[in-house]
Amino acid sequence: MLSSTYFFSRLFSGVAVIFGVSLLVFLLIHLVPGDPVAVMLGESATVADRVQLRQALGLDQSLLQQVIHYYSRLLHFDLGHSIHSGQVVSQMIAARILPTFYLTLAALLVALVLALPLGIIAALAKNTWLDQVVMLL
Repeated sequence: MLSSTYFFSRLFSGVAVIFGVSLLVFLLIHLVPGDPVAVMLGESATVADRVQLRQALGLDQSLLQQVIHYYSRLLHFDLGHSIHSGQVVSQMIAARILPTFYLTLAALLVALVLALPLGIIAALAKNTWLDQVVMLL
């Protein structure tokens, strides 16, 4: 039986990993050379347009302020808007959850249909060439 201490230590570890990975991705995105505003607007954009977009995206703030803003929005489940389509990201994710679930279910079904008979074959033909082939698969 699992103790509550073990459960909470695993939960804390999971949250710490998610926090660490998201912080690493955030920092790596900011280390990529080039100006995202210039890429989004193109070369024909005016300086005023660039300044306005930079302010709208919060890129005029310090990196620490951007990180704080990023995590405060994540804690409120506010994922913002897509840069490409302008749609709300959480709505885009919600629209794709059901198809993703069906795809996962289909993959699990295929894995079970293949793995269960192959596992039985490997168990019945232990230490034979057939066992080796099944284990390789």
